[in-house]
Amino acid sequence: MRRLSGPSALTRTSRPVETDPVVERLTVFDRAELATDVGPNPRHITVLLVLGGHAPDVAEVRRRLERAVTSQPRLTARVHRPDHPFQVPTWEVGSVDLTRHVVHRTLPGADPVAAAVEDLMRPLPADRPAWRLTVLDLGDDARSALVWTCHHVLGNGPSLLGLLLDALSDTPIGTAALSLGRRPGPAQTGAAHAFTGRDSRAGRAGRSPLLRAVTGGVTAVSVTVDRAAVRAGARTCGATVNDALLWAWARAFGRADLARGGPGERVVVSVPATVPRSRFGNHVGTLRIAVPSNESDDAEALAVLAARTRRAKSRIRPWTWPLAPFGACVAARLGLLPVVLRRQRLLSTVVTHATGPSAPVQVVGAPLLWTVPLVPLVGNVTTCAVAVSLGGRLDVAVVCSPESADLADALAQDLQAGLDEIAALAAGTRTQLPPSAPSWSVAEPRTARPPSMPSTAMSHGAISL
Repeated sequence: MRRLSGPSALTRTSRPVETDPVVERLTVFDRAELATDVGPNPRHITVLLVLGGHAPDVAEVRRRLERAVTSQPRLTARVHRPDHPFQVPTWEVGSVDLTRHVVHRTLPGADPVAAAVEDLMRPLPADRPAWRLTVLDLGDDARSALVWTCHHVLGNGPSLLGLLLDALSDTPIGTAALSLGRRPGPAQTGAAHAFTGRDSRAGRAGRSPLLRAVTGGVTAVSVTVDRAAVRAGARTCGATVNDALLWAWARAFGRADLARGGPGERVVVSVPATVPRSRFGNHVGTLRIAVPSNESDDAEALAVLAARTRRAKSRIRPWTWPLAPFGACVAARLGLLPVVLRRQRLLSTVVTHATGPSAPVQVVGAPLLWTVPLVPLVGNVTTCAVAVSLGGRLDVAVVCSPESADLADALAQDLQAGLDEIAALAAGTRTQLPPSAPSWSVAEPRTARPPSMPSTAMSHGAISL
């Protein structure tokens, strides 16, 4: 556990990369990302790639990033906000100097997760496209890192992950975006089969002391488990890895709520899902899932949750995807969005999950050991779980605002324990903690690492800027 669209003509990497002057209007999904950039934390996405070798040559990284600029002109674009309030902002594509966007830092002995959190919170320069890539030299021939940070308006997590892997991996591999695909087929249990439409409606989230107006700063704790083991265990209940992640995180949230003196009411999780067949960008919808908590058996609860998510996805229609971002834009135009976000009671917490290839990944000549995805918190949601399935691992970052920072380790421990329990279902060796014994009573955290993972865990505290 580690705490923590258009063509272009390229010149040399030491000179600006020129592109054709393309002007494109921001979609309603893009405008919603700008609208929700209300602070106190910047609306950034950070992806930490920890590599098993010395720091890559920065010139080689810049050369490979040319692939990304070639395929995605947004990396050379800035957002132009028109003077008229009813005009739509546009992308103004120009040039990008890779020597300014791809930089090198030497931090001997530093915690790469702490460096990534710092990068997440650091403002992006306003005079250039809103992204940067840092080659992090840790002074260790056995470990180094790449840190990508951009404004969320550039694209969602799956889009950016695919772009990075295609550009930086030794063999272009791409990623599979989170989708509303087919579900596994084991028979449902009685409780799941009898689940009715009325019960599957998410409704309002319960009261919780973890729902508070967030302040500036982030604490992150990283957890890694074997994705194949979690998938095998989830399938015994007719569930997916995403269902397993939802269940384990909601249980961790519920226990943290009780530990903080909360009433233990309904936990509603917001789950962003990429619009099917969408191109690069922010074409994301949101599902709200009320996670069952009154089942006596964890396997039964997971089966009910799987049925609930299937039903929620079956109700989605293509015309419904833009409704939420359009509402955010309207609320922002009326000046109501900050208040709405601070006082909302539609969701308790957030889970995001981007999926990539299951085979081992080589990045700039070095094996990718693990990934730490990071996002800021906004409104009154003080906790979230940000996950990436990549290289046979399920890497999850538990992210907390200062209001819940003291619970970050306990949340990560409980998430780890829940995923371990689901994995054990496949082997019939499940050891379930009783409800009266929450995970913060366990003396030592447990961390499952694949053979390629380092043997030492890493941690960091809150970073507030």
